[in-house]
Parts: sequence; C-alpha cells; structure tokens
Amino acid sequence: MPVPSIFKRRPAEAGYTLIELAIVLAVVAILCRVATPGLSRAAATHALAAQSSEFMSTLRFARSEALKRGMSVTVCATAPGGPPLACQGACAADWRSGWIVFADSQHRGVLADGGPVLRLQQPLGRSGGVSGTRGSISFTAAGFSTDASSHFLFSPPAEAALDAPPPVVVCVSKQGRPRLGATGGCN
Repeated sequence: MPVPSIFKRRPAEAGYTLIELAIVLAVVAILCRVATPGLSRAAATHALAAQSSEFMSTLRFARSEALKRGMSVTVCATAPGGPPLACQGACAADWRSGWIVFADSQHRGVLADGGPVLRLQQPLGRSGGVSGTRGSISFTAAGFSTDASSHFLFSPPAEAALDAPPPVVVCVSKQGRPRLGATGGCN
C-alpha cells in the first residue's frame, strides 16, 4: 500500500485571473474608443455620397425623360409633412423631405392634378439636410435647365458633427448636366 505524501504536487490550474480579464477588457475598450470616430466619419461620408448620387441620378433621369417625351420635366422638393405628392414651391430650398419628378406639360414647374408622376423620392435617412438654390428645377424638351445654374448642398448628419466630412455640392449647368462641385460653389 502506498504511503500518502504531504508534499504531493497539485496539477496546474487552468483559466484566467480576474486581473488578466480586467486588463483585456480595458485594452478592448480603449481600442473601441479610438476606432469609433473613424467609423462614424466613414458612415457619414458614405451617406453623403449615396444621397448625392441618388439626386444626380434623378436629375439625369428627368433630363432624359424631357428629351424622350419632347416636353418639360420638373423635379421639385416635396413639402415636409404635407401630402406625398405636393411640391414646396419654386422659392423653397429644403430638399431633405424628398422630391418628385413629373412631366410638366404646362411649363409652370407645378405638379398639376392628374399629371404623370415619373419618380418619387422618399425622405432622406441620415441626412444633415439638403438645401438648393430653388425648390424646383425644370428641363426643357431640348434637355436644358430653365435656370441659369443651380446647386444643391448635401450636409453631413448631425451625429457626425465631431469629425464630420465636408458637405457635397451637386451643380446643374444651364445645359442641364449635373456634376459634383467644390464645397465653396459650382464655379
């Protein structure tokens, strides 16, 4: 019969101590804190690019429809909180509620009752705002813009204010062609 020994070795214990876990959690928290502003800026930059791209696509669509139909086509800012198919008016400048593209047979820049709506854009999500020089822009049957030139400023969302990307400007020339412009203007 073997004799029990007092000095018997105990097997090594597996696992982490509470101090080791606390250090790992502190390092992970610091890394998350450092990475967060970069991610919010990237998300805001992506939102601005997507919104301005969607708007430019709408302007190109309206111009091509004017050429195809041989009549004026208008893009107008949707009235906030109003009926879904109501324009703000030519002097309004807030486009964040969305926009409407319609065939403008009367060349007034106003959506007439029963007039064909070609496209409807819902309100923009994650938007800091969209302001334009006018509340509507019309394209003639020849594809020209009825305004001398227009520009639309897409601002970053408010939650990205700490490390916000610069605003995006969409410029529309007299020839009716939209393009991205510099933040200062469309020159």
